[in-house]
Amino acid sequence: MSVPLLSQRLDEWLEADGLGGFASGTVSGLRTRRYHALLLTATTPPSGRMVLVNGVDAWVEREGTGGNGGDPMGTEYLTRQHYVPGLITEGAGIESFNYDPWPNWVYRLGDGTRIQHELFVPRGTSGVMLRWRRLDSPGGRLVLRVRPFLSGRDFHSLQHETGALRIDTAGDGGAIRWQPYPGAPVVTALANGGYEANPAWYRGFLYAEEQARGLDFVEDLASPGTFTWNLADADACLVLTADAAAVRRAGEDAETVVGRHRASEAKRRHQR
Repeated sequence: MSVPLLSQRLDEWLEADGLGGFASGTVSGLRTRRYHALLLTATTPPSGRMVLVNGVDAWVEREGTGGNGGDPMGTEYLTRQHYVPGLITEGAGIESFNYDPWPNWVYRLGDGTRIQHELFVPRGTSGVMLRWRRLDSPGGRLVLRVRPFLSGRDFHSLQHETGALRIDTAGDGGAIRWQPYPGAPVVTALANGGYEANPAWYRGFLYAEEQARGLDFVEDLASPGTFTWNLADADACLVLTADAAAVRRAGEDAETVVGRHRASEAKRRHQR
């Protein structure tokens, strides 16, 4: 299906974790509501919920063949963001989207390269599994970079830049952890790629549906760092969870965790 760039009232998707939390968004990838998030966990269900990871910025970089390390093909974003006063950043074309068995997109880059992105939430776990894969035969190095956006707020509220938010990264044994605010759940990330801590604030995200309802509609989000993969080598797998113990077994890496939960979820949904 073709997804129009400027349409704000697009089909929405929602993946529930069975615990009161969920991931949700739009087919276009634009967050239009304060409830759109990748990791929204139930802290005191049924009413208490917190948004921990609002979304990501994801882009690809092709390795140039020219001198001086140049990259004549440049950088191309997969994701789109909506900023005040109405700027929507450019992203790769969405060739297709499917809800079944979970939200998955196929992006077509400017040179025809196709990348599939899928997202699913395992039942009974406060977490989200993300995977990106190159569908075409590898034609050289294709670097994927992903920046998560964090808040740690009540799901009815919005966040604005503040020195109270801790944007530092902790980690050991392959797991990376963030805790935006004291008392908020710890977010654990597992990835089968590299990670570099380079914290930054992204200001002025605009939520069009909140604006249309006459509510507060602008938010600032913190990004702790960047994950990196080479899609010519393997699929990129990223796990974001507020319940690390329920997601990871001893010795499992991100690719194994995603594969195990993916198979379990596919079987469960097939049996419904």
